Amino acid sequence: MTDVPGTTREVPASVPRAPRPRQAPDDKAAPHEGETTVTFTRPPAQRVTEQAAPEQRVAKHRGTGQQGARHRGAGHRGAGQEPAKWQAIEREPGNGEATLALSALFVVSLLVFVVGRTMDSGTLRLIGLGGALFFGVGTAPLQLSSRARLDLRLGVGVLVGLSVPLIVASVMVLTPWWHPVLVAAVIAVAAAGLHAWACVRVLVRRAQHGVFHWEGQIARPPVVAIMLLSWVNALWCAAAISAGHLVPGLADFLPRISVPWCVGLASMLAGVALLRGRNEWYAISCVVSLLAALTATPALIYGMPRSQSAAKHIDLVQTILQAHYLDRGAGIYQAYSGFFSAVAWLCDLAGIHDPTGIATWWPFVIGLLGLVELRLFLGRLTSSRYRIWAVIALVVLANAIGADYFSPQSVGFVLAVGVFALALPDLKRSRDPEERKRPNGLNEDARIGLLVMAGCALAVTHELSPYIVGGVLVVLVIFRTIGPWYVPATSLLPALGWALANAHDLSGFVSLADLGSLSNFTPPKTVVTPGLQRLPIVGQSAHALALGLLILAILAGIGLLRSVKDRSSWAFMLCAGVGLVMIVANPYGNEGIFRAALFGIPWLAAVALRAVPERPRYWVTGLYVVVAAVLCGTYLVAMFGLDNANVIRPGDLQALRIYQHQASASSYLLTMSYGDLPVSIDFPALSDHFVVWNRLVEPAQVRTTTPAAGDANVLARNFYLDAQATGGASHELYAIYSPASVAYSVDYGLETLGQAQAWRDQLLASPDWHLVYASDGTYLFRDVITAHQVQAKPATHKKAKRKVRRPQHIVSQPPARSLPAPARSLPAPAGARHQPGGGVRLPVRGAHRRPPRCGRAVLPPGRCTLPSTRWPPTRSGLPLL
Repeated sequence: MTDVPGTTREVPASVPRAPRPRQAPDDKAAPHEGETTVTFTRPPAQRVTEQAAPEQRVAKHRGTGQQGARHRGAGHRGAGQEPAKWQAIEREPGNGEATLALSALFVVSLLVFVVGRTMDSGTLRLIGLGGALFFGVGTAPLQLSSRARLDLRLGVGVLVGLSVPLIVASVMVLTPWWHPVLVAAVIAVAAAGLHAWACVRVLVRRAQHGVFHWEGQIARPPVVAIMLLSWVNALWCAAAISAGHLVPGLADFLPRISVPWCVGLASMLAGVALLRGRNEWYAISCVVSLLAALTATPALIYGMPRSQSAAKHIDLVQTILQAHYLDRGAGIYQAYSGFFSAVAWLCDLAGIHDPTGIATWWPFVIGLLGLVELRLFLGRLTSSRYRIWAVIALVVLANAIGADYFSPQSVGFVLAVGVFALALPDLKRSRDPEERKRPNGLNEDARIGLLVMAGCALAVTHELSPYIVGGVLVVLVIFRTIGPWYVPATSLLPALGWALANAHDLSGFVSLADLGSLSNFTPPKTVVTPGLQRLPIVGQSAHALALGLLILAILAGIGLLRSVKDRSSWAFMLCAGVGLVMIVANPYGNEGIFRAALFGIPWLAAVALRAVPERPRYWVTGLYVVVAAVLCGTYLVAMFGLDNANVIRPGDLQALRIYQHQASASSYLLTMSYGDLPVSIDFPALSDHFVVWNRLVEPAQVRTTTPAAGDANVLARNFYLDAQATGGASHELYAIYSPASVAYSVDYGLETLGQAQAWRDQLLASPDWHLVYASDGTYLFRDVITAHQVQAKPATHKKAKRKVRRPQHIVSQPPARSLPAPARSLPAPAGARHQPGGGVRLPVRGAHRRPPRCGRAVLPPGRCTLPSTRWPPTRSGLPLL
């Protein structure tokens, strides 16, 4: 590189691997938008030499013959005539600052952790651990790299920061070998050693080369813009805090929030639309503020997780904290427990016993990590920061699937985006097919090692995500977009190996009857009670979700038309549909369509990136504002429309814990409605001890009329007979009434609010039911009926000639009407295990599926079947792992 005569020269921070053209002496090397610039001071001797003999430098650069050709081949990088020490410096323009900054953040995180220990603050300890994990352990592998850009360092930091605890904690929990402090100390010492070595290299190199006095800046943030954004953030945050604690209602989050919150959100959308011509600090601030407003506001006003399914994940984390061990053969949650083990490890180090607060703020935390990976992913495709952050903002608004709750799926999605980013070459910088397969700043061995680590982390965390990731990588290899050919094996082989090791847990989820069935592509359906109808918000939320994804797909279609001759565009569009191929084989609880859409969003965004012009005209900016506003509306309706049924109520969670404290593992728990509520994965110990409402009361009985005065007593009797038939603890029978579960039933037209409240009042007045706990509309009852109070006429089966007890009919209004007995309330022989869809699971020869009103003995006395690992189907957005 030819140097500009003078005392200083400026070098852009992100130096591409591709050769750069030589620069004329009178040209100024202006950094690109948002890049770091570092001013290096040249020694006087070098300046005198360069100014005294400029003709000699030109002659040396041009050269003659083979020597001149060699100089011209290397002269693009300035390596032909520069001394060796200047070559070393030019390889790391701006990276020295990044190295020192990340190491400083690592030290600050450790100090925050120490302060938290001193002040006995679990929050500070957790923040310090998180910072040390990502800024320390995560970024350590690239601290010694002299070519890695900041986005690559942060992306790898998130990937490693998630993979290390997932893998290490799984080993500690499943081995078992629970030594959290010792393992954390070893990892921290290793990371600290790498950071110290990297910092010493940077400082010593510059001191030895006479450039120790350098001046750096990281795209100086615009002061005025940052002040305006700070005011906007203060506006929506103050509005959310001033709203206080709100009880979740039907689509009442938006009407009950104050106007300043809406003004702040609108201001952030306008700020995103005006990203053109701004540096990257402004873009980052706008998008992060938008994400915070959408995900942190529910945490502030509700104070509880937004998904009922998060409760059983919280419960499993607490189980690990108490037992320090999980039996891999106990069920699918225990087999794929990487996420739960990692959270338990961090909670143990931070001294946190209840991870409910972590689950409440988890959408915001995992959203930030997802932004880092999306920045790296889209940064592989374009160098325009405006296009990158404009599309990222659209992705945040279009992704209203709800997979960001406290679950393994949220971590699996972020890891998947990180794997995609590392697998893709740096398409925007190199045109050489061989060079395009080698990402800038990361050698091939390190890249494959990181992909293998991420593949192992996915394998022990989620049962579906690694196969979608592997399928995407196969498509990219077929289109020769990535290389080498064995890259898909980094995700598929660990997943297949772990699946074979846990085949006994997965056997209940794989069926040849589901292969190729069109019903695999249909979302979960809830049958509406005759005479009732769903509330309009149910359909509106589903339509809003579909509209948001459709808008993103239309933008991707426009991008495909603009790059129809580009092979990679077609590859990306096929990658967006890989998830659909996966659910052809397994519907994943009829919710595979949501998972397929989730993993297709990054690839739709990659193609939509080409629909956004690098320097848009004003009418394009106006169109972008309209699209962003529509997506914001769809997000708010889809995500918060059904908060009355989705948000966990504190009373429900407390009732579950009281039940776990008082009852034994062989007890029974009855849900007095059709919706979701907080449950435990392993308590009660058997899945059929978790009794759904229509197992004891036929839906037609409770849907058409209100319960009669004696129905509560009949319900207690039927509950006792059901427990006695299944061989459980018939003296430990509990029932829970949840306002969130009732809200679900009302929303979906399963029962009226009056019917649900009538059942609650009947149990409160009945002598056969004892009230254990009541708070904020939640009631926990215990069935105190005794054996001598249970009177039922025996019935004889024609084949087995065996007398069995029959549950009485629950009499509803009018009293003279006799209703048929519920089909699913029949007693089963001791040892039989109910399947979620009815029937029993009997692995003995000659066993049959017991039809209704069949009392034939199916198992020899003293034998029992293995409990089913599948829980009753849930109605939340993403109920499984």
